[in-house]
Amino acid sequence: MKKWLVVLCILFASYTYADQLAYISKGDAEKAVQVISKMKTVYLFCGCCSMAEPRVVEPTKVYTRFTNYEQYYEVVIEYTNSAGKTVTEALDLAYVWNKKRKKYTTIGKILGLEHDFCVQPQNWNKPASNKEE
Repeated sequence: MKKWLVVLCILFASYTYADQLAYISKGDAEKAVQVISKMKTVYLFCGCCSMAEPRVVEPTKVYTRFTNYEQYYEVVIEYTNSAGKTVTEALDLAYVWNKKRKKYTTIGKILGLEHDFCVQPQNWNKPASNKEE
């Protein structure tokens, strides 16, 4: 019985970090769009999701989209991958990073939104390309 309880606790803990800032208010989503639209590149990295390396992308379009769930919105990014294909991806602002003066900060933190980014990046001089899309 104790073993099952431990397993359930571990599973619950792993899910509590996923999608922290994926569904947000319309106002927060619009602020995020303004912030990300001004950035030349953003780093996509989820330390809670066993993602080994960040991906760096250059946003070509950033917008909000209604989630069809209660009054929540999400931020969507479009970028071109190395194969020349346009990729559209909904973002979790807890795992979208900006690098400024050798310091990495999540978009969620820039907006003052409470979250846990799980892993503080050290140095992403050579992040993974976005070839897998």
